[in-house]
Amino acid sequence: MYLYRKMESRIATYQIEMLDQPFHYEANECSKTVIVRTYVENKLISKTKYGYVTKEEVYEWLKNGQDINLDRCYVKNFSISEYKQSIDYEELTHIELQNFSAQNAFFDCTLRTDFSYIDFKGTVKFNDAVFAHGNVSFYQCEFSDTPLEFKNVEFGNGEISFQYVKFGNDDVLFGSSKFYGGVVSFVNANFGDGNAIFNNVNFYDSKVKFHFSRFGRGDVSFQKVKFGNQTVDFRTVEFGSGRVDFRRSVFGNGYVTFDESEIKSGRFNFRYVRFGNNDMSFQQFNFGTADVFFENVDFGSGRLSFSECLAKKISFKGSRLDVYLDLRVSKVDVIDLSETVLRDIIDMKPLDHSVHIKTLYLNGMRNLGRIIIDWKVNNIRELILSQPDTSLRQKSEQFNNLKENFDQSGQYDDEDEAYILFKRYELAADVKEALAEGGKKYLKLPAYAFKWLIFDKMGLFATSPLRVLFSMIVVYITFSLLYLLLPVVKLGNIVNSVGATDGLSYFQTCFYHSAITFLTIGYGDYYPEGFSRGISVVEGWTGLFLMSYFTVAFVRKILR
Repeated sequence: MYLYRKMESRIATYQIEMLDQPFHYEANECSKTVIVRTYVENKLISKTKYGYVTKEEVYEWLKNGQDINLDRCYVKNFSISEYKQSIDYEELTHIELQNFSAQNAFFDCTLRTDFSYIDFKGTVKFNDAVFAHGNVSFYQCEFSDTPLEFKNVEFGNGEISFQYVKFGNDDVLFGSSKFYGGVVSFVNANFGDGNAIFNNVNFYDSKVKFHFSRFGRGDVSFQKVKFGNQTVDFRTVEFGSGRVDFRRSVFGNGYVTFDESEIKSGRFNFRYVRFGNNDMSFQQFNFGTADVFFENVDFGSGRLSFSECLAKKISFKGSRLDVYLDLRVSKVDVIDLSETVLRDIIDMKPLDHSVHIKTLYLNGMRNLGRIIIDWKVNNIRELILSQPDTSLRQKSEQFNNLKENFDQSGQYDDEDEAYILFKRYELAADVKEALAEGGKKYLKLPAYAFKWLIFDKMGLFATSPLRVLFSMIVVYITFSLLYLLLPVVKLGNIVNSVGATDGLSYFQTCFYHSAITFLTIGYGDYYPEGFSRGISVVEGWTGLFLMSYFTVAFVRKILR
């Protein structure tokens, strides 16, 4: 007898052929054989033989409390709900099942393959199984403390439900499985203390839900996972204390959310991940003491938010930031943006809640966008200077990066603050390198000292005209006192050249001569003698220089 039937999944067409021939596979003996041909784009890609097992046979094994082995078997319309009806059990009653194996099995159904409300007491293996069509439900199942194996499983088009499942305290293995369904739900699932491994899983265009799920002390691994263009929902997930690893995973253009989730300790790893062109949200995520890495990540072109999150350290090192990145965190000790490429906006300025960041790394950043940050409110000076492992040169470069950012955004007072520290740490780096290299480099030290005294201390690198004006007054008084002191040691004097009868005391004469010399007025009614001549030359040059310095600083302020 031959029976042909076709079923459609998202990428494959299955043709079922049933033969009145016995089938033998290891311990399984079946009276009939099923041949499943798989087509993709009308091309035959596989032809597999299975032993035919009726659902009634499986129900009988359940009733007798037997171990169930469906390895390389074809089963159609298996439903634990139907089985419970046949033995007059309530729908929500849990059924105990001992060891269960369905490796390389083929599950076919009209609407749903139903494993809900089963308490699996022994080993469970679904490796290489195919759920070809319809919904698949493991709703409220419980598994024992043995490895649960769903490796390389194909789930067809439909709702795949692991909601409210209680996994045991051993490993849960979904590696290399494929979900062609519309919804994959692990909502409120409890993964125990074992490792949860989803490496190399392909969710295609399934909507993925993990919200309210809980993980224990084991590792959670989603390495090289491919998510589709639907929502990926990890809201309010408890990640426990193991490592969470999404390395090299690819997210499509669906919305991605990890809002209000938490991890107690360990490591949260998103290295080399690629996001799509939709929003990503980690709002109010509590990373605890875990190390958090978003390094070498391409965040696509959506909106990325870490608003109100808590963390010890978040690293974006080497990532490409073409997104609006909301870093208005509640409290993070270290944020590392070094070697990133920014093409959009990073927002750290508090708005409706306080932002506490202790250390910020910007070294090597290519800022082609804008950083929204406030010098005083965000305490930027301490954010950079608190870096324990960057050189003076690197700190200087970071202040320069901020200076250019403030200039573009019109924050000119903040730009001045950043510019002063940029020049100071640049000068400090030059001095340190000169001292370390020695030799001819020592000849540069006087020039560095001149820059420190004149450019920095006397004018804050032309950012403060009042500072220059105050320096001018100090210099003027200093020269006046020198003129007053020289006659005492018989090294110089200030002489009246025109016989003026204005009655100035020598004290007044010294201050008067100093003023007309400093301001380069040069009336000639008083002239210096002795060493006073040399001092007058120096004062005249100093006055000319400082007046020019004041003019530059003043005009700079006015123009801005």
